[in-house]
Amino acid sequence: MNVDEMKDVREFRAGAPKPDLARLAEGRDRLSSAAGRGAGSRLRADWRLAAVGAAAALTAVAVLASGLGGGGHSGAERMVPTTTRPVPGSVKEVLERAASTVERADPPPTPHAGQWVYVKKLSASPGLWPPGAAPQPEPKPKPRERWTRYADPRFENGKEGDDRSMRERLRFLDELPDDPAAVLKKVRAYYPSGKGSAESEGEQDMGALSVLFASQPIPPQTLAKLYRALAAVPGVEVTDHLVRDLAGRDALAVGHDEKGQKVRREILIDPHTYQYLGDRQIVVKDYRDTFPGADDTPDRPWNAGDLIFQNALLATGVVDHRGERP
Repeated sequence: MNVDEMKDVREFRAGAPKPDLARLAEGRDRLSSAAGRGAGSRLRADWRLAAVGAAAALTAVAVLASGLGGGGHSGAERMVPTTTRPVPGSVKEVLERAASTVERADPPPTPHAGQWVYVKKLSASPGLWPPGAAPQPEPKPKPRERWTRYADPRFENGKEGDDRSMRERLRFLDELPDDPAAVLKKVRAYYPSGKGSAESEGEQDMGALSVLFASQPIPPQTLAKLYRALAAVPGVEVTDHLVRDLAGRDALAVGHDEKGQKVRREILIDPHTYQYLGDRQIVVKDYRDTFPGADDTPDRPWNAGDLIFQNALLATGVVDHRGERP
């Protein structure tokens, strides 16, 4: 990684909490896919980044997990309801409706070795600004397309630690039990917290589930299991009104909240079809983000309601060749 690339990483800092393994896996998946769009050479996920220190390295990885290369979006954007229509029912009732609806849907095509998983999405994450300068609005994010090899031998059989190919992730999902508590237990083991992590069980659950929701294509029965498991996460809540996702669509927002938490991760769901729409992180408590090991980087203030990052899934499918669209 050269000096310019290091600068880019630091400028994309999104103020996210220190990452657990699930956040790291999500970021590495995105970064390796982005690298594949270049000359075809593999960009190894070396997260040590010794030039800026170990603490700053972990901070940079959290940015990548939060949507590096997503086009940008104003960090001052506030959480504003798009409608006064309330969301009826408790989080368990809402997610049971979602599970019961999606499990009746037709299953997507089953990928096989040699095929590619196509994803089109919008991503946005605010960056930093120099000391004393006001935050500047950034251009609206543009859709990004990504092709991921379904069966990538570089990310199978433990060759890259907690990195896994889409085939391995979908096989794991296919073997999930019916009981929501048992699902969460398996998910925590699949994406464990880092050694010495202070995150709560609910935070770990939300981080790991966000990675699995982004695995495509998810069969309807499996998506239903994930929704029921999401309802069982300690501290999970559904926002009492519809929100608007990055693509401007109405969405149910299911997030995890607990005492002392600064940032809430939310899973966004279509209120009519109950299909997965994406995810986002929202600041729930004012705080300042610091950058140990990067003395020339100013503190980043965050205010309750700021959107740290957003992802909106626009389209997905299985194709035979890289560059094809379903």
